[in-house]
Parts: sequence; structure tokens; C-alpha cells
Amino acid sequence: MKTSIITDQIIQNLSIASLTARDHGLKHVELHGLDGKSVECLSEAEAREAKACLDEAGLTVASLASTIFFMCPLYDDYEISLFKPEFAVFRGNIRDHLDQLKHVCDLADIFGCNVIRVFPFRYPDNQPGKLGGTEEDLNRIASVMKEAADIARDHGKILALENCPYSHLPKGRMTREIVRRVNSPSLKMLWDPGNSYRAEVTQVPEQWLNTTLEEEFQEVKDDICHIHLKNYHLDPVLAKPFVHTGMLEGDIDYISLLPRIAALDVTVSLEPELDPDTCVKEIDVLSGCVRDMNL
Repeated sequence: MKTSIITDQIIQNLSIASLTARDHGLKHVELHGLDGKSVECLSEAEAREAKACLDEAGLTVASLASTIFFMCPLYDDYEISLFKPEFAVFRGNIRDHLDQLKHVCDLADIFGCNVIRVFPFRYPDNQPGKLGGTEEDLNRIASVMKEAADIARDHGKILALENCPYSHLPKGRMTREIVRRVNSPSLKMLWDPGNSYRAEVTQVPEQWLNTTLEEEFQEVKDDICHIHLKNYHLDPVLAKPFVHTGMLEGDIDYISLLPRIAALDVTVSLEPELDPDTCVKEIDVLSGCVRDMNL
């Protein structure tokens, strides 16, 4: 199993993050936030500087965790806002994001990376009670992703569409539907089981509910090209009931899931969303699982 971590889970300073990742045995990393910028917002000169830093640490880039189509309204009348201000993003309309995708494909060449994370559009603030993932949404998202996949194809890249609880498609089964509709080798899934677990059921149409993570994995596994690992504990008495935990400390049974994931031969990236010291410890936890399970 190829293991990785999104470097800004350690710190946004890539020099420190890369050396820390290396010293804890990783050979691969994923890039999102670097000194306050999302990776797709780097200039080519900044990307070359970052690549030199990674080369010095002996690390390769498994994926560019761009925010293409995240802070992008799916419909013109949608108002969207950022869920936490420190999350680095690119903003604009659909055309802006498609144009920026061409730039991030060029950056991926600099980093020697083939996989680029994209999102299924931020959920609107001004449509309370509206379900995401309706047939209208699916058709519109698939249309945009078809154009995006064509851009990726022309650059020799693969887009990894992430199921995200802040988006129109929080469940992995929902992003897989887009992948199947687009039907392009340049569009695959980034499966995040933690995101599927904590997806807001009040936002998801009934047809996408009532599936366990194990069942979802079996359904989507052939379309996965990258995976994020995080865990939660559900505490219903809290105002925000999904509490981040260590990978082996939450409600998701990774002891059962990891051997199945390992059979896919894709890179898994830690995204614990915990404090930096704990995120570093999670590298050792994942490495221990890989060693103990002979993955």
C-alpha cells in the first residue's frame, strides 16, 4: 500500500512538512495548502521551488489536492461561503475554474504528478432544506465534469472527484454516479469514507442513504483512483455531533477496511484534521497498520 499525508495537515511550511513526512517513513505526499495558497494558485516558479524542496526530502507527489469546483456555485443564484477561513481555496465561476484547471494540469507536470483532486460544488447557503444530488444536480455536474475530464485528458492527467460533506455529492455512491455518467478514463473517484460517514442525511436524497461503508466500498471500488483517511466519533448531544478522532479511535472500522483498500493498489493519504502533533502521530499509526497487516 502506498501511503501519504496531505502536507498542510502537518504545517503549511512545505520544507518542514516534507522533512517531517520523510522522517516518519513516508515516500509520498499530497499537496493542498502551501503558505496560505491552495496548490492550484501557485505560480510555475513557486511550483518549481516546492518541487525542489520535495526532491531534497526524497518525496514524490501522489496527488494535487486542488479546490477546483469547491468555491464555485453550481447555479448562478447560489450563495456559498467557506466552512473555515484557513482552508485555502480558489474562487470563481465555472468558467474560471475550468481555466484554472488547465493551469493546475501544467503544475502537475512540474510536480511529476498525474492525479488532481476536484470537488462536486459547494452546497449553497441560501437554499435551506434543499437536497443536493438531485437528478438536475447530477446532470449539471456531469456536464461540467465532462468538460473538465476533456481538459485533463488533453494534459495526460486524471481527475479525482472527492465526495465531500460540504458539497452537492457527500456520499461516495453519488460521486461514482458522476464518474459513470461521464465515462472517461480521465475522471475517477477520490473516495473519502470519513466524508461518506458524516454526510448530512438531511441533505442527501433517500435513494443514496442506507448503505454501509463496506457496501459502498464494494459498489465504488472499481472507480477509485485515490483515497483519503480520517475518522469520526458521532456524539449526538453535541451541536456539531461528528468529532474528529485518530484513525483507529473512531466509528469507522479501518482494521476491516484497510486490507480491502490495499487490494486496489492506489495511494491513501492521511487527512486526520486534528492538531499537527497528532497528525504526525497518525503517520506512525498508519505505518503500523501497514506493517502488522502486511499490506
